[in-house]
Amino acid sequence: MPLSAPPVPVLALGGGAGSGKTTLAEQVAKALPGAQVVHLDGCFHTAHDRAPVVPAIKGCGFVIDYSNPLALDWDRVQQSVDRAVYPDTRLLVVEGTFALLPPLRSVARWTAYVDTPADLRLARKTLRKISDGADPEISLRGYLAYGRDSFDRHVAPIQSTADLALDGTRTIAEQVQQVLETVSPALGAAVQV
Repeated sequence: MPLSAPPVPVLALGGGAGSGKTTLAEQVAKALPGAQVVHLDGCFHTAHDRAPVVPAIKGCGFVIDYSNPLALDWDRVQQSVDRAVYPDTRLLVVEGTFALLPPLRSVARWTAYVDTPADLRLARKTLRKISDGADPEISLRGYLAYGRDSFDRHVAPIQSTADLALDGTRTIAEQVQQVLETVSPALGAAVQV
């Protein structure tokens, strides 16, 4: 589905689950006055008949396969982008595993990919699940059953489409600085570090 371009520049920020995209997006928004963040995690289909499904890791039945880009609801993406534009918005940072897919790339002024090794991504995701009170076993088994293959099929190939490659093993401050060096001149923005 094609997206309507918002009236402000877009930075599309992609990478694997646990790569640090959300933290980076929030820190970039904190450093750039007028920047807003759209999280694609809130833009997936919720109905099983509208998204790809996989067998549940625990229990019976099927669950939505959030590691498949076909689970993304592009109408929700458009609504989220539209809602994030305020009169003082100067930049939208759209972050998510599938932020570099063609519909978002087509409206993005800049694209960036956070390249983080699989073991670090998995450790971060597992720790996040534990701190959220979720069962980490489901996440780990899901990664082994579907996630690893989906990353190789759907996420890794789009890395080469990014304008900016970020090293996910570097500090967030270093990554923020690299993003700011790219976008700030065009925005004429005063950076708040």
